Amino acid sequence: MSAFLKNEEDPMEPLIKLFSDNWVRDDESLLRRIETVVYDHPQLLDDFSTEIVINTERALWIPRTEVDPDGKNGDEADYRDETELYNLVYKADEEDIFIDEDKDKLCLYTLVPGLQAFIRRTLPGARTWCQQTLAVRRFADQVADLPRLYVDIRDGEADYYAFDGRKLLLAATHFWRDKMDIAYQIFNICDIWKLDLNGTQVMLSGKRDVRNDLMGVLREHLQYVMLTMLPSSVSKSELPLGVGLVIARR
Repeated sequence: MSAFLKNEEDPMEPLIKLFSDNWVRDDESLLRRIETVVYDHPQLLDDFSTEIVINTERALWIPRTEVDPDGKNGDEADYRDETELYNLVYKADEEDIFIDEDKDKLCLYTLVPGLQAFIRRTLPGARTWCQQTLAVRRFADQVADLPRLYVDIRDGEADYYAFDGRKLLLAATHFWRDKMDIAYQIFNICDIWKLDLNGTQVMLSGKRDVRNDLMGVLREHLQYVMLTMLPSSVSKSELPLGVGLVIARR
């Protein structure tokens, strides 16, 4: 868990790191740890414009057409609410599900029960985003002639985003222990979505040593493998892609 200050009036001003705290993940104590870190750093509660990026593997993308909250576009019986849809894949109560809206689709996600109530109570007015939402919004605008697969690598997990033009094919987070686990996911995604290995752009970002090692492995089988270019303020601070996007976007 990390927090940074960005000077919105002077984008050239270096980022200020308020803190960076690491611990071994334990779902039973996760909310308590988050609460403790926030209370241990009261500067977080100052009058800032706060944006929170939640890194989670429990994110589910659904077409907006599956949800009609007002029941105006057809028979209400034809639609299911977000909680019902989310619980087809993951298990969570309605009050714990965050929802990001993105044009014709929604991203439903959770991290730990009680987190949404804690944010509303402790950081009122804060805007929350899933790291996948921010990446999808940015990458969707980078239209290319070839299908694209973006891979953002963090300690122990990586995000995967596949696009055909502006159309999102897949957004998912998977755990990894060895760089070959990431390579496997890349080839598996290409296989599932019938992406031509010689006609798909694969772009890597994140942990420098892992992505550099992967370049050689992937280039033995893929024609287009490159590094994702990030804003200098993001790359120099070693921020995860999701955090970098939300800091650099305004």
